[in-house]
Amino acid sequence: MQLRPPPRHRDRTVVRLRGEMASSKAPRVRRRLLRAFARAPSVMEVDLGKVTYLAPEVRALLLAAAATARRSGACFVITHASPLSLRVLEELGMRRLTDAPLPPDP
Repeated sequence: MQLRPPPRHRDRTVVRLRGEMASSKAPRVRRRLLRAFARAPSVMEVDLGKVTYLAPEVRALLLAAAATARRSGACFVITHASPLSLRVLEELGMRRLTDAPLPPDP
């Protein structure tokens, strides 16, 4: 899967995910990320504050979104992630693709 954002014209776009991000929800997450990229933000923020589970397919989408943001010159930030979500994302190499530390949810 390749996400292609248009030229940037907006400062910040926030995608808030919540609940169990099971495999069956991956298409919906993909659509939400595509809509967010269509706004061409300078900063793409994904808020995981209310996420209880990240399926491998959703994790892959987050990695693709981070890589796409980097290629387009936008910043990619994950916020309010649980310690478990952080650990999983760090193991996948998300830290090198984000433009801010992956802070745990307080």
